[in-house]
Amino acid sequence: MHRTSCPKRDCMFHSCLFSALVTVASLALATDAQSADWPMWRNDEQRSASSSSQLPEVLHLQWTRQLAAPVPAWPNEARLHFDASYEPIVLGSRMFVGSMIDGSVIALDTRSGEELWRFYTNGPVRLAPVAFDRRVCFGSDDGWLYCVDAVSGKLQWKVSGAPVDRGAHWHLGNARLVSFWPVRGGPVVADGVVYFGAGIWPTLGVFVRAVEARTGKIIWTNGNSHAIANVRVDHNYLQESGLSPQGHMLVQGDLLIVPNGRSMPARLDRKTGKLHYFVQGYRNGDSRVIVDREIALVGRTGVVSLKDGREIANRWTAAGKDAPAGWSSSKIDLFEGPIFPYKFQQACDYRSVIDNGIAYGLDNGTVHVYDLRTARTSSQKNKTFNGKDIQPARWDATVLWTLKTPFSGKNLNTTTLLKAGTRLYAHSGRHLLAIQLAVAAENPKLPGSIAWTRTLPAEPSSMLAANDRLFVVTADGTIHCFGAKPGAPRHHQLVNSRAFARENPRSQLVKTVVDETQLRDGYAVVVGLTNGDLVTELLRATDFNVIAVDDDSTIIDTLRRRFGTDSRLGSRFQAIVHDPATFRLPPYIANLIVTEDVEALKLDLRSQWTSLLNSLRPYGGTLCLAEDPAIKTLISAAATSPALAGVQVRTSKNRLYCRRLGPLPGSAIWSHETGDAARSFYSRDNLVKAPLAVLWYGDGRDHGFFKRKDYGHGLKPQVAGGRLIALQVATNTLKSVDAYTGRLLWSRKLGGSARYASMPDGIYVGDERTCLVLDPATGKPRKTFPVDVGRASDVPVSVSDLRVDGQIILVAVRFNKVNAISQGRWNSTLLVALDRTTGKQLWSRSAKQRYNTAAIAVANERVFLVDSHSPEKIGLMRRRGQSLAAVSSTILAIDSRSGRQLWKTVRHDPPAKLTTLHFMGLRTQDDWLSYSSEQNLIIAGKSDRTFALNGSTGKPVWEKPIRGQQPLILGPETFINQSGHTYEVGTGSLLNGSALFRHGGCNYAVGGKNLLFLRSNCATYVDIDTKQKYAIRNLRSGCSNSLVAADGLLNAPCFSVGCVCNYPIQTSFAMFHLPESAAWHGTSPLKQ
Repeated sequence: MHRTSCPKRDCMFHSCLFSALVTVASLALATDAQSADWPMWRNDEQRSASSSSQLPEVLHLQWTRQLAAPVPAWPNEARLHFDASYEPIVLGSRMFVGSMIDGSVIALDTRSGEELWRFYTNGPVRLAPVAFDRRVCFGSDDGWLYCVDAVSGKLQWKVSGAPVDRGAHWHLGNARLVSFWPVRGGPVVADGVVYFGAGIWPTLGVFVRAVEARTGKIIWTNGNSHAIANVRVDHNYLQESGLSPQGHMLVQGDLLIVPNGRSMPARLDRKTGKLHYFVQGYRNGDSRVIVDREIALVGRTGVVSLKDGREIANRWTAAGKDAPAGWSSSKIDLFEGPIFPYKFQQACDYRSVIDNGIAYGLDNGTVHVYDLRTARTSSQKNKTFNGKDIQPARWDATVLWTLKTPFSGKNLNTTTLLKAGTRLYAHSGRHLLAIQLAVAAENPKLPGSIAWTRTLPAEPSSMLAANDRLFVVTADGTIHCFGAKPGAPRHHQLVNSRAFARENPRSQLVKTVVDETQLRDGYAVVVGLTNGDLVTELLRATDFNVIAVDDDSTIIDTLRRRFGTDSRLGSRFQAIVHDPATFRLPPYIANLIVTEDVEALKLDLRSQWTSLLNSLRPYGGTLCLAEDPAIKTLISAAATSPALAGVQVRTSKNRLYCRRLGPLPGSAIWSHETGDAARSFYSRDNLVKAPLAVLWYGDGRDHGFFKRKDYGHGLKPQVAGGRLIALQVATNTLKSVDAYTGRLLWSRKLGGSARYASMPDGIYVGDERTCLVLDPATGKPRKTFPVDVGRASDVPVSVSDLRVDGQIILVAVRFNKVNAISQGRWNSTLLVALDRTTGKQLWSRSAKQRYNTAAIAVANERVFLVDSHSPEKIGLMRRRGQSLAAVSSTILAIDSRSGRQLWKTVRHDPPAKLTTLHFMGLRTQDDWLSYSSEQNLIIAGKSDRTFALNGSTGKPVWEKPIRGQQPLILGPETFINQSGHTYEVGTGSLLNGSALFRHGGCNYAVGGKNLLFLRSNCATYVDIDTKQKYAIRNLRSGCSNSLVAADGLLNAPCFSVGCVCNYPIQTSFAMFHLPESAAWHGTSPLKQ
């Protein structure tokens, strides 16, 4: 193999400067340093966005530089938009800009916009650098904090965010390959110390570190704030929680303030790193935080006291012994984390400029100026809750003056503003404004006036003032420099790669591989490079997302420059400088693994090949190498590992192909929202076991899944064939997501009442009078079966449920378009059975009263169901004064092929006493049943009675006064109810005295062979054998089940959009079994 003579480096450095110019540049930096700098996000460690430097009266456009359009980590959640824009800083005559696209930091000449040097990291750089003493420091999603020379860009030192003895662990985070411990606690420097945070998943560990700015020597590390006991969270509950540093960190006095994603910021002792009292809060949390003296403005709506860490308008502290310990509707105005809004003043938030206790802001085209020094809290007047008078607090700052601009009242957005000298620079939409403030600084009550306005091509997203210039970053990724010098501006355009103009020597190889494997999208990993031609051709000729790994930084940086800033390719390409032989790819990530240089792998151990093969995605992931008998022997031996059962090794056209066929051994599917057609809510997947680590996370245009909380209305997620299938209720769009990478595979629009089941051979969708069978790989219809409901065409038809088992499709139909649960969303009046292969209608059956969706189970060629009065009808009968001592429920068994009734039994039970038809109450009070194939028993119930019937005869087997909401988690020998108690299926006997879990939130638990999954405030899983509870801590699951154990993973699409509770993260994610993560989780939470 031929390699360049450039030595291997781990700093990924590329310089555009000639060495002869370094001395001259150093002198220039020293001279320009006398001008005002903007050395960090919003200028200083309090993030004030205020500078004493006065800019020229008249500003002219000097230059522009176009960068690739920014792509934030969390595009769907505004409270996590800490990286929605490029955030440059300036030191002397140099601007430094980090990129979330290609992981670089570039230095630009502030006078011309020319690039001076570019330094690459191995992951996105999502937060602003900090500059000091001719050095620039920045964090990366690759898990490292870097410090480089400001003049040359050469690496001075770097520090790992996590302890180095943990090794390098990677997974997909926000559609990029990132460290388990990305640096998203944006660095801040004060008194010669740089502070930063690493890790966003408390279950993997979170670290906040202080290092010497000159040397990178670690001063202290807080590594125990990933697990904190008794943290006040939403609904005034106390919950185990943990920090999730995301946002630009701040310093105020002896405090280090750590933004904590969507929740409230944390306070650490700046000298020791010790965590002060922490409140996650109920609402108002945000990753964007600024401070003034003793308060922090958090996002748009929050104000936190830096004295005690609580929101400033809480009444909990003053309430003393009267303060509620948890949820209390009678004391809802006394919660430690306020539930009611308390800050009503416009433009006094994280966007504000702070200068000597004065806050300047602009909102809806009007400037607002407040005196924070005289701000006070008081009681809100004339407030009631549930008919009771309450007195939540409010916080108000003194209004000094307001100024209407020409854009007032036009609903134009304002994202950023700053103060430079006696002028305020802001924007309304695309309109840039300069506001002249009163010169008499000692009298800030004097109103300002508009100095000038200017319209830009795009809306500003960030601004800074330095080096006698105003710099404006717009939302499209363009930097605009304004200065005193008139004249024609220079424009540095983004040039897209020309690498696609022609084929290259690797073109035939790529064509051969695609033809042999029938793979052309997903993730392709190129492990070992010679010149990068294979990477180029994969990007040109396929739709793969390509990850390149090699230890030659020259080759890697060439590819990064070629593709990293290309607006078409930046999202499809990533390069990592690392020894290919030791790089630890995440499991299951790769649809295709190839190499330009097999010698670079140096995999001479069976265990190394086993690890590489385990990175192949199940259901067809393929490793392709040049044919080599020795390598084939090693791979064939590695493929004998039980975990790699199904790996097929073959040769073709002088190439060696290793294909991972079928599902993971020991995994299972989750085909219905109830787990299976029998309503077991039980996963037979044996691979999902404690401890779990995050495999991927994120939601965006082409990855993940997100939908609004639905409180039980929407269909729950399903997993089969390596695909997560979920319904976006708001748009009636069915989406398929790669369970192993989060990549969006396809989407398809459905009707408003569609229900579906996901099987390996097809996605079965019932919608009005049809049943579609969709190709699981593409989402395109394979078959369309008519459903004859026996009614005229103008009669409205909705599908309440659909089950698939054996050779039948069972469709449950109601004759209305009502979607409210309280009005019968879960009811049906007709069952229709179709042949699964031909679509032939086999039979239909009308209900005497109605069928409840929770009381239909299909298994072993039988349909079990309950025909009973609906809660809505019972309520109507009560209102009419009818006697209701008992109501009948008829339980039936039907032959699934013929529709013939096999048996029936009638029960007479007291009617449900529902004061409201809430979905949680219906789970307990209405009829329900499940079927155990192993025991041939129907387990059914209503209200506080649970009983078992023989599946063949309908005869009673046992009956118990078992309380606790259904659904049951029905395993082969035992079942667990929603109170967390375990019972024997055959006898109904209680097997454990203490509950395995406690609910927190409006979800229900599901389970599997090894674990239970639920919302206990945050998303949680419980080890059934050890009874150990694992709180995920930083996020919640849906208001109905969104945690699915299938295909070897815990799959968790985001079902919580619209929830305002202060969980640090809101995202889809998947987890896999990783034994070594047990030591990272934290079993002894920090007490506070």
